[in-house]
Amino acid sequence: MTADSKSTASEPGRGGTSEAFGGFRRALGSKGFRRLFIGQSVSSLGDWVATLAFIAAAYSLTHDQTAVAVILVLRLVPPIFAAPVGGVIADRQSRRTIMVTCDILRAGLIVLAPFFNIWILYVIAFVHESISLFFLPARDASVPLLAPEGSLEEANGLILASSYGSIPIAAALFGALRLVGSHVPHWIPFGHVLRHHPTAFAFFFDSATFVFSAAMIARLPIRQKRSRGDIQLLRDVAEGIRYVMSHQGLRSLSYGLIVSMFGGGVLFAVGIGYVKKTLGGSDTAFGWLAALWGLGMGIGLALVRLLVKRGKAHVFLMAVVMCGGVLVFMAMVPVLWVAFIAAVVFGTVFSVAIVLALSLAQEVAEDEVRGRIMGGVQMLFRVGLGVGALGIGALAAAVGTVHLIVSLDGNQVGLLAGGALILLGALAASGVTRPGLWAGPEERGSSPTS
Repeated sequence: MTADSKSTASEPGRGGTSEAFGGFRRALGSKGFRRLFIGQSVSSLGDWVATLAFIAAAYSLTHDQTAVAVILVLRLVPPIFAAPVGGVIADRQSRRTIMVTCDILRAGLIVLAPFFNIWILYVIAFVHESISLFFLPARDASVPLLAPEGSLEEANGLILASSYGSIPIAAALFGALRLVGSHVPHWIPFGHVLRHHPTAFAFFFDSATFVFSAAMIARLPIRQKRSRGDIQLLRDVAEGIRYVMSHQGLRSLSYGLIVSMFGGGVLFAVGIGYVKKTLGGSDTAFGWLAALWGLGMGIGLALVRLLVKRGKAHVFLMAVVMCGGVLVFMAMVPVLWVAFIAAVVFGTVFSVAIVLALSLAQEVAEDEVRGRIMGGVQMLFRVGLGVGALGIGALAAAVGTVHLIVSLDGNQVGLLAGGALILLGALAASGVTRPGLWAGPEERGSSPTS
């Protein structure tokens, strides 16, 4: 591991807002990290445009909301197997080559999406997401090698912001591209084909963003330490699992990480029903709730440097506890303006938990196994979101009014159950705060698997 990836958790904070934003300046001052960030910002914009295009294309082909649900499920299934395998490849092969190859493959695949039937669209969605799960472990394992010393939390925050911050822009851009696709002039070659497939320009745009990302990544100065020997998937995945299981901090971190993402899935699934049915709000009110969640995430990313003065592990655990507490509070206090405030708080602690989980895992793992650890993190991200959205969403839909101390409808029961499960997960994750767990590889002197 390079000096740039050393932990700064034990350093005393130098205080103030300038220190918080100084980390962002340091991260963006690194030419290598800046290239990765710019490439990911553009590519993520394309990803969200394509996500909306997938949904629109599926509904247009079938006029059935079930087809939309299938598309979303197919984007959650690949992490079960693709992320761990992608982590193995990231430890054995050049991470830069992996990322460039994945971008080029996705660029070629996504342009085919608008021209086939629903079954081929399902296959494309599944394969596309599987390729992404090879890209992401290689990217996340490279961040500590590109971020300057003392800026890893901010670097992870910027990558997280690049992944989710473009959603409002993507929605507007998708609408514009679809409008263009519906009004292609007759004299343009293949104009009649494009008019019959109005989502085509959205998919073409996503393809172009992948090419741009590949060009930015191709020149990254990534000096990784590769694991020796040939690739043996089962052995290498098992080695990564043993690494995590032998490290109490990583074990506990995984519990806290999956329940944090579970909370995001709960709010995603139950949010619109909670606003419209429980609180009597409108679609506009739900839009405000989502926007305030995003605002809270931005606040969390900006404040993470100031918060970690108390220790990354302690702040991570507190953030997980607050994720659960906010959902319980929203269930018990069904007032619209209170929900808006709660959304900001939830977004803040949610983003803090995710950034610190990434940073702790990156710092404690040797470079030779970091790809597998990041593959596991990506798996937990998607599984947590999927279980939260599908499981609690189904619970909220199935449950009628429940009479406890107060009467709760299905949406409140979903929030209450989700919050309670997160608090139980936080209890299981409390081992992250044990002293001495988060020494980096250089400080430990040996690998847990050695």
